[in-house]
Amino acid sequence: MTAVVPYLCARDARAALDYYSKAFNATEDSRIEMEDGRLGHAEFSIGDAVFYLSDEYLEMGVASPQTLGGTPVALHLTIPNVDAVFEQAVAAGATALRPPADQDYGLRSAVVVDPFGHRWFLASPLAQ
Repeated sequence: MTAVVPYLCARDARAALDYYSKAFNATEDSRIEMEDGRLGHAEFSIGDAVFYLSDEYLEMGVASPQTLGGTPVALHLTIPNVDAVFEQAVAAGATALRPPADQDYGLRSAVVVDPFGHRWFLASPLAQ
């Protein structure tokens, strides 16, 4: 089996887990807390998609988009109802970059940036 799992980093990983739960109905699957109080590793799911998450570990080169001043990476999340999830994500604290709109390539899509600096493309297939 081959899989790619996005490994996100946040300044406050516990708050990020809470946000992803509210914004995307994420389910926390596991958590490892370190003695220094930081979150060493967490796993969460959004539907069938699996994600990893940790706090920053600058001493090991693990930095969040907030520390780096942004990120060149975006996450593309395919969901049944882009409009509802877009509204839910913004209500939970995301910044709306592009509201939901039908695209010529067969998706209804939107773009948000979560409170931790991660950019999310939200998309639903248009009915054929």
